[in-house]
Amino acid sequence: MSGDGTTGYSGTSVLWASRIAIGVTVGLIVLFAGCGDGGGGSDLDPFDGSRVSPARRYGGTAVVGGGKDISTFNSLVSTDIVARDHQRFVLFATLVRLDENSAELPYLAESWDISPDSTLITFNLRDDLFWHDGRPTTARDVAFTFERAKDPDVPFPNRGDFDLWEEVEVLDEHTIRFHLRPHAGFLYGWSQLAIMPAHILADVPPEELSTHPFGTSQPVGNGPFRFVERVPGDRWVFEANDDFPPDLGGRPYLDRLVYRVIPEDATLLAELRTGGIDMYRDMPPGMAVRLTEDLSIRVMKAVTSGYAFIAWNSKRAFFRSPALRRAITLAIDRQALVDAAREGMGSVATGPVGPWHWAYDSSWTALPFAPDSARAILDAGGWIDRDGDGVRDRNGLPFRFEILTNESSVRRDMAVMVQSNLAAVGIDAQPRQREPGSLAAAVTSPDRRYDAVLIVWVRDVGKIDDRDLWACDRIGNPWQFTSYCNRELDPVLDSIPITLDRERRGDLIRQYHKMVAADQPYTFLYNEMRTAGVRRSLKGVEIDIRGDWISVIDWWILPAFRNR
Repeated sequence: MSGDGTTGYSGTSVLWASRIAIGVTVGLIVLFAGCGDGGGGSDLDPFDGSRVSPARRYGGTAVVGGGKDISTFNSLVSTDIVARDHQRFVLFATLVRLDENSAELPYLAESWDISPDSTLITFNLRDDLFWHDGRPTTARDVAFTFERAKDPDVPFPNRGDFDLWEEVEVLDEHTIRFHLRPHAGFLYGWSQLAIMPAHILADVPPEELSTHPFGTSQPVGNGPFRFVERVPGDRWVFEANDDFPPDLGGRPYLDRLVYRVIPEDATLLAELRTGGIDMYRDMPPGMAVRLTEDLSIRVMKAVTSGYAFIAWNSKRAFFRSPALRRAITLAIDRQALVDAAREGMGSVATGPVGPWHWAYDSSWTALPFAPDSARAILDAGGWIDRDGDGVRDRNGLPFRFEILTNESSVRRDMAVMVQSNLAAVGIDAQPRQREPGSLAAAVTSPDRRYDAVLIVWVRDVGKIDDRDLWACDRIGNPWQFTSYCNRELDPVLDSIPITLDRERRGDLIRQYHKMVAADQPYTFLYNEMRTAGVRRSLKGVEIDIRGDWISVIDWWILPAFRNR
């Protein structure tokens, strides 16, 4: 598990000193008469970039299409994965980065030293990373980011990452020391939180960070790309940072990177096929299947730490009882969801810990699809169809509620399938789609303006610390949106992050998984695999469990296709 046994790290140049072209080789020979080398390709394949030297890779604009807008570039208040990926890999720098095995590597922190008892950690920062307005990135920026992340007046959604980090000392402009309580995976949070500029945001009242224009229209970063323009609901435009440190990769190959917001999946697919976008991120599997014969596009797949679920708001009478929540889960054919909505890409989830985690137990089984058992539980709970309208009721209250989800066609289809399953056992569930901002507001606001919500949760891969999701004392916080409370679970959740012995921690994680799976505050639907469509003229793209922009600094476009 990341962070275990770490005593120190240095050696940034080993990771970043050289640039490697990482384009995927496609094992197909396509005959294109008279194509020449296509600006570097072979006579047989205009998408072959093997003869394009690194010096000729610079230039051009890559356009990525996605269904969700970026909510904010302020890492202290953002709650969606698209925003976080852009923060970590495009516009800003994190203190550390993760490799493909979730081990921490240097980034803004050039090296670090950890005391033998793991209560002190000293980061030595780079002195050549500058904010895009020319100011140096210093230890004061790191201290400011940490202090705001800990501030209860700031709606930082991942405050649990720093619960056991206690004090900070700025030793000089490029040296910073933290006092912390020993715990597992303690560096992981710093790989997810982009450092924010103190000289811009330090004077902003904590409660106003969410609405400050820095996040939505005036972001100033220090990463490989600079912010150029935002057209709300349409696009974000970035340009290469010529001054990005060579040891971190230097200037990106691309001149510009554009993220376009295109809500409709069919439109995204059409734009990819016609070259309007170079990459369609988070493509529904059904769309990917349609591209198997298109030789200008490659379909990329990655295991993810995400799982789809329906969260039940236990403030509603229907969802207070674990027995009723289990009945609803038994009534939903989750394998059919995987087969129909995901084209078989995924596996039925058994609970909150997925097969991506080392503590996962392959013997775990999900609750079965058993509508007759669901009916029996509902009958025993007094939910009977008394008026013959097909909907169960109790004390005059019909078993009727809304399932909110986002505007994805896949989520819509899933919600309709769930609606059909539940109707078969006498429950009336009405799907309602919301745009991302409205959906997040309804679910995470303190008054919890929703009955149930069908979404995908992307897990932290470096640790298991889920107190923000389930702990009784976190009710009212953004991520504890089910208002679920199990007092017997709380001490297990509290023990996981502070248990350093791996075997004992694994036992606690498995205990946690079983307890939550038994109570079903979520109906766990499936573990996800992510797909993306990428035009073969765009090289250097890698996706994996860390995200879709992990190699963005090395993306490049074949010279013959730089038409933007």
